[in-house]
Amino acid sequence: MNKGMDPEINLSDLFNKIVFGNGRKKNTAKVRGGYLISLLLVIIVLVWLATGVYQIGARENGVVRQFGKFNSITTPGLNWRIPSPVTSVEKVDVQMIRRAELGFRTDDVGNILRNLDESLMLTTDNSIVEAQMVIQYRVSDPKAFVFSAKDPENVLRGASEVALRSIMGRTSLDDALTSRTLVEQDTYNFLIALLQTYNVGIDITEIKLQVVDPPEEVKDAFQDVTRALEEETTLVNTAKQYAAKEIPVAKGQVQVKIREAAAFHQKQIENATGETARFLALLQEYRNAPIVTRERIYIEKMESVFATVNKTIIDTKVQVLPLLDFAKSSTIPSSNVASSNVEEISDE
Repeated sequence: MNKGMDPEINLSDLFNKIVFGNGRKKNTAKVRGGYLISLLLVIIVLVWLATGVYQIGARENGVVRQFGKFNSITTPGLNWRIPSPVTSVEKVDVQMIRRAELGFRTDDVGNILRNLDESLMLTTDNSIVEAQMVIQYRVSDPKAFVFSAKDPENVLRGASEVALRSIMGRTSLDDALTSRTLVEQDTYNFLIALLQTYNVGIDITEIKLQVVDPPEEVKDAFQDVTRALEEETTLVNTAKQYAAKEIPVAKGQVQVKIREAAAFHQKQIENATGETARFLALLQEYRNAPIVTRERIYIEKMESVFATVNKTIIDTKVQVLPLLDFAKSSTIPSSNVASSNVEEISDE
């Protein structure tokens, strides 16, 4: 090989020198690159772990899923879970009173839309009624509410329809129209037993019948009957109130009359007993001295009779007729005027 000739040029070495410089600089760059990648991975992991922090409200419980299965229930406050896709959390308000509608729906602007497929029901006397009901409930078991059914409210609506139809099927039309409270109570008890079987984590707080009406074709006639029955009930209640008020008063008056009659009875017995004793005593005296007793009885009777009438006693030997004022005496009732010839007064 000639000395004047240039050595062979290696293009790969030349490129490395241009990019990395000498060999030491190349190794340093590789190390720095590894550090950056590791730091970046750590940051990514920390950010991923930070996404597992979540807040549960004061009225809520959190249901944590791990790979789709139930993992735990978290309480209100700040909590952490393994981030997605390992776990997920579903927040459930356990204190809010929710509302489900049966037989109708209320739209966003408040209009009520009838649902005849749910509301038309058959009573025990084969009459058709339209019944609409509102169910108020809250979540009692978040785990069962999330995992037991895909749509718990739909399950509740179906169970409520079954309960109401069952109660209507054993209730007459008149009772359905006039005894809503009893129908509500029976439906509530039936629905509670049914939901315990389904175990959907729902607690019923109240049910309320909104409408219980006959079909539109005979609705007016049935409403007249209902009003008449309500008026009858009102009159019966008024009569019962009047009876409850008057009967004690009448019983009291009866007792007063009974006591008065007993007192009068006792008084008459005592008077009769006294009169009898007096008569027997007088009889004994009459037997002992009949003439004297007869005269005394006559005199006593005359005293009692003439004590209440006007009397004029004259002497038949004296002419007093002109002195008497008969005109004045004529104003006195004849029953009170005694005969002028009552008695002759002797000169003894």
